Amino acid sequence: MKQLIISICLIFTFSCTDALSDDDKTYVSLDVIEMNVERVNDNLFRWLKFHPDSEFPCLRLEILEAGSNALIKRKNICNVYDEALKVTHDFKKLTFLDIYNLNVNSQTLTFDLELSLLGQNVVNMNCSIKIENTDFSPLECHRL
Repeated sequence: MKQLIISICLIFTFSCTDALSDDDKTYVSLDVIEMNVERVNDNLFRWLKFHPDSEFPCLRLEILEAGSNALIKRKNICNVYDEALKVTHDFKKLTFLDIYNLNVNSQTLTFDLELSLLGQNVVNMNCSIKIENTDFSPLECHRL
């Protein structure tokens, strides 16, 4: 009986240790302030919005395999091209950044940006990116 109990405890210990191995965990940074997961096509689409004052003030897009959550494709949006000024706005260099109105509709993510550099006017933009089965289209942003 004692041997049976020890065997059960060992099996339980090994299975719990295996189930919680670091390789299987998906960590989300503490700098993430908002996230969402939706089914798009046959996969999952996840976006993560990082705090604008963090070292990584970006919007991360991920396509994950449904069921296993294995990463298929990742895209970090850390800057946007401003066609009107012919300049790229790097999110790390901005004095103000807000990403809002994130919405997935018909395999396209749309969102609005409000950004500014020190001493410059606020720029409002609407952006969109198509979510394909295993990749993303180029990001398109236009001033509002």
